[in-house]
Amino acid sequence: MRDVRVRIIAEIGLAVALAIAINAVFSLLLPFRMPFGGSLSLIMLPIVLMALMRGPVVGSVVGVLVGFSDLMFDPFVISIPQMLLDYPIAYGVVGLAGLFALQPGRAQNNSLSTQPSIAKMIGFAVAGTVIGGLARLLAHVLSGVIFFAQYADELQNVWAYSVIYNATFMGPNIIVVAICAAIAFPVVRSVVASTQA
Repeated sequence: MRDVRVRIIAEIGLAVALAIAINAVFSLLLPFRMPFGGSLSLIMLPIVLMALMRGPVVGSVVGVLVGFSDLMFDPFVISIPQMLLDYPIAYGVVGLAGLFALQPGRAQNNSLSTQPSIAKMIGFAVAGTVIGGLARLLAHVLSGVIFFAQYADELQNVWAYSVIYNATFMGPNIIVVAICAAIAFPVVRSVVASTQA
């Protein structure tokens, strides 16, 4: 049992480091950033993959850690509550992708030895990414309504403003991460399963 915990802690550290590296590369390749925060990046991919491999709790832990690391490297902060909602909470809820975790062998011995079909893994990767991404979008929308309402046009509904603004970068993020997760999840799962055998 101790070996499993050590392995999961190591996987969490690796996922957070990978998310930081991916975000740094994307910041260099695509320097575009929305005026009040938000950009196109694959930063959610390691969170989604860990959530799919280890479940929503581990995925959320990875997400919270990634959120704090993104805050350190690329902050846009106007208040402490906004910071919490836009960083650790927003990334933490991406871990909800773990609701689609395929864990058939875990009930008895915490192994990943039973390999589901590729189609099932792809479907769960896409569904998990969409759920996690929409949960993150909701956190950003709430932040926009609560903390950035003054930037909405006088005639525009604050909720509409926040949804449009945040969907502008989150929509493409969800699509790109879903495609990458659909490709990566079967491979990552196979590699992890083979190392546990």
